[in-house]
Amino acid sequence: MATLYFDDYEVGYRASSGPYEVREEELVEFGERFDPRPFHTDPVAAASSIFGGLVASGCHVFCIRSWLSTHLPDQPSLLAGLGSEKLDLPNPVRPGDALSLEVECLECRPSRSRPGAGIVKMRNIVSNQRAEPVMTLDALMLVGGRPASD
Repeated sequence: MATLYFDDYEVGYRASSGPYEVREEELVEFGERFDPRPFHTDPVAAASSIFGGLVASGCHVFCIRSWLSTHLPDQPSLLAGLGSEKLDLPNPVRPGDALSLEVECLECRPSRSRPGAGIVKMRNIVSNQRAEPVMTLDALMLVGGRPASD
């Protein structure tokens, strides 16, 4: 696994990771703990919901996206996450889905407040095994520059 410094990023850079299998037990446990709604926690109640069965909480999908990002082949010299933009959940995540992440660099610019670092905007698309997007977002991160060699 290589470290990507701000200097290494360019618009169009792409990477992917996955799959991550969403187990029913994990989906229900997360729902019970953090988003206790019947369509996240109760298979019987979920069957009569608009989803027609259990679905993962959007918070859970975001956490899986974060996990997948730590398994990309190259990791940024991350100084800080700066937020996310345009978060969408176009399709539900169901038990047994295998999720994958694809990232693409949309923008990179030097930081005005942190010399030697830069701000990188990455489009994140989490898709299921049928290549249907289940989460899209643009993540902003502060990435360190390449250290000076001795």
